Amino acid sequence: MQIFDITNRKEFMAKLLKSDLFDTFEAREVVAHMAFKMILSGERNKDYFNDIDEDTTPALSDFLAWGDIRKHVYELMSGNKLPTYFKIILSTNSEKTASLSPDASTFYLNITFKDNQISCSTGMAYKTFTLDKSSEQLWDEKIKNFLFKYQFI
Repeated sequence: MQIFDITNRKEFMAKLLKSDLFDTFEAREVVAHMAFKMILSGERNKDYFNDIDEDTTPALSDFLAWGDIRKHVYELMSGNKLPTYFKIILSTNSEKTASLSPDASTFYLNITFKDNQISCSTGMAYKTFTLDKSSEQLWDEKIKNFLFKYQFI
């Protein structure tokens, strides 16, 4: 696990909430403290999608893509005052996870805004216990390179 302090907050938030840069991630949870506390679960409500023909449509993930809820989160969080706190938990989709490691259930990117600072932390859910941390280190390095590439750190 690595923690990265975002130095270019304005650009980071613009890319997170207004562009498709993070859209391939799955949204696990969004928590924001504003005039009220908002908790959004990224779990797909399968009953809502019950009109989809399963024979002709690929299987849906258990979680919505960030791109599917990003605009709604932006609308809820935008306004004259910044939230006092927020946390957005994103994860890799099954294809990306499989391409990174056969040992992983998923890889996480946790984005936290607290005390006027934004930080990103990495994480990994293992399928089984292992002492080998190479997959976790690979993910840490990929996120570091991603954040550096877009000049967020």
